[in-house]
Amino acid sequence: MLQKDMLNLIETALSSEVDYRFKIQGLQNLYEYLRDAESQLTAESTAKPPGQCEINGRSEVPVAAGAGDTNICGGIIQLYWSSILERCLDTNDQVRQSALKIVEVVLRQGLVHPITCVPHLIALEMDPLEGNSKLAHHLLMNMNEKYPSFFESRLGDGLQLSFKFFESIVSNHKMSANIKSNPIAFVKPGISRIYRLIRSNRNSRNKFVHSIVRKFESDSRSRSTVSFLVYCAEVLASLPFTCSDEPLYLIYDINRAIHLRAGGVEGNLKRWTSMSQSQEMAGMPTLPGESHVVMQEEPGGYYDNMGDATERVNDNPCSTSDVDIAKVQGDCHDAIALQLLLKLKRHLKVVYGLDDARCQAFSLKEPPKSGETFSRQNVSFNIGNTNLSLPSCLQDAASVYQDFKTVLREDSMDFAVFVPSVQTRKRPTPRNTTSPTPRSMTRVRRTAAPSVTKARGGARGDDSDDTDDDDWTGGPRVLDFSGGGRVTRQRVQV
Repeated sequence: MLQKDMLNLIETALSSEVDYRFKIQGLQNLYEYLRDAESQLTAESTAKPPGQCEINGRSEVPVAAGAGDTNICGGIIQLYWSSILERCLDTNDQVRQSALKIVEVVLRQGLVHPITCVPHLIALEMDPLEGNSKLAHHLLMNMNEKYPSFFESRLGDGLQLSFKFFESIVSNHKMSANIKSNPIAFVKPGISRIYRLIRSNRNSRNKFVHSIVRKFESDSRSRSTVSFLVYCAEVLASLPFTCSDEPLYLIYDINRAIHLRAGGVEGNLKRWTSMSQSQEMAGMPTLPGESHVVMQEEPGGYYDNMGDATERVNDNPCSTSDVDIAKVQGDCHDAIALQLLLKLKRHLKVVYGLDDARCQAFSLKEPPKSGETFSRQNVSFNIGNTNLSLPSCLQDAASVYQDFKTVLREDSMDFAVFVPSVQTRKRPTPRNTTSPTPRSMTRVRRTAAPSVTKARGGARGDDSDDTDDDDWTGGPRVLDFSGGGRVTRQRVQV
């Protein structure tokens, strides 16, 4: 199996382009080889005691029976491991089942590092074939007991991979009519099982929720697709919360994201809207080349290189710089992401009966309150008439700006201003070496009050995405229209 011709043959049989029967046969050959090696290793270990390796007549490290066979198996499996994991997410049910059986044997024998298959097992939790989803959950349970840090560190990657698997299954799998009308329905049981594994630990579940919310805050280099963000919002809305501390933390984290990014996004959209109005006032037609520029998407849910989608339009007397449609689409993408978070926040407050005062009083430093009343209404998450398409011209960006302002206006003030912990240093009093001055000539120095960061933008800028949750205090929102920062929440007639 290590010869070059055999390697090429097995790799071809496990590729995605060949017929599913070749895939099943190639996986079955690997599975039988692993089982034979496992049974042989078990027989040798029970029949022979561990031997001593002698070097120059002296006894050295003990060598277990069959250790060499295990090393050979590990080397062979590692050659095809990436192809085996890809077949775990194949569109054919039998191929996925055969690949998952190999993963089970490999993990049992410890032939590869277990962290490499965590994202694929998380994605298989959503498998419509019940046998595959149960086996994947069983393997994840064992891994979470032995290596909880491995499991938690790959949850975000597993969510991304589950979205790819979700899209391929919905388009190729034969499902019932009710699931096809609501495809997210078959994802909810798997997401619930994963969340239950970490729900008992507050830090673990908060990290899981925070890792999903962070998908809505991606920068220009790795923006997630809008369809993936809708998927993330559906996942967060379907989590099986059992105490009020869980939805309160999610609302708390959404408030943090809105606080840090909404001001910058609103200011950028206002600038594009002003440029659009200037063009209309000048009687200019739509800028050439804008109607067909779109952002390229990768199958994994991320936009490809933003520079490739850039098209600059020159000869524009209404603006001081060229119009970069990719930047316009990027700002509108960020606005749509924040709109989804705000709609999710409103949904959580309705479902769990959380008012503004209760959301404002939440603090990470306080332990969860035991015996607190908790109720949940059966209300489905609905994004409503949210426009999820990226604009192709400045006029479309103005429409996104109006929608974003409307959602911000409807959002209630249930969180506080972020106050940075900056200590003001007093100037030391100069030593008086001369005769005292008259009181009328004494100069009094007034210390300025510590500055408060403006909500939604302000002095912190737009790049403060990695703010710690412990620095966020919660409380009412403050809007500052004084000079020095962006002016937000102003009404623009379009």
